[in-house]
Amino acid sequence: MIPRILLDSSVFIDIETVGLYSSLDEAYDKDRRLADLWIKRCKWLQKNIEPGESSDPHDLWETKASLHPEFGKIICISFGVFSGSLEKITSFYGDDEKDILEKSNKILANSRSKNFKVAGQNIKNFDIPYIGKRMLINSIVPDVIIQTWNKKPWETSFTDLSEILSFGAWGQTFSSLELVSHVLGVESSKENMDGSKVHGSYWKENRIEAIKDYCESDVLCTMNCFKKLSS
Repeated sequence: MIPRILLDSSVFIDIETVGLYSSLDEAYDKDRRLADLWIKRCKWLQKNIEPGESSDPHDLWETKASLHPEFGKIICISFGVFSGSLEKITSFYGDDEKDILEKSNKILANSRSKNFKVAGQNIKNFDIPYIGKRMLINSIVPDVIIQTWNKKPWETSFTDLSEILSFGAWGQTFSSLELVSHVLGVESSKENMDGSKVHGSYWKENRIEAIKDYCESDVLCTMNCFKKLSS
């Protein structure tokens, strides 16, 4: 279904994100205006609360702030490419988000120079917009390969697994990587960690190496899903 040549000319990407601060209380101490704006954001979030999930803004900060680039930050970006029969993965991670983004921007520019596409799972709805917005917030000009303004859909350089599997059905791009890998018979990357644990693992346990490993396993899982669907 997916031409092998597309896999060999793609850079696969995944990111891990956390809230800008460990808690809403810390946000109030360090950026009260941002904390007040979070309370406003919570009025929308509280309309979509899952059964049994807390609607308290303090709890929502720990579970949801990482999903919003205005209130979160990137702590790891992993890139993967196919090199013959092998998968090569490179990661930039740590506390210095600007450094992570600058190094990642160079990878993206290099990928563009090779006419590579950026590939991944749900990257058009999450990873790419998050990276782009965090770059602008950090005064970095995003490489052209991830810029979408003034481009027609077919002029962008993204290959999104969730879009491929939706077969054009609106609203059918929500399937998680865990679900996609399971139904395709690909080994899951969610054995030791999942996205909901990253904020606490970073702020409370300082497990940055474990988070990096998790991000890389997501990239590898995504690559194997693409490979399973390739001809």
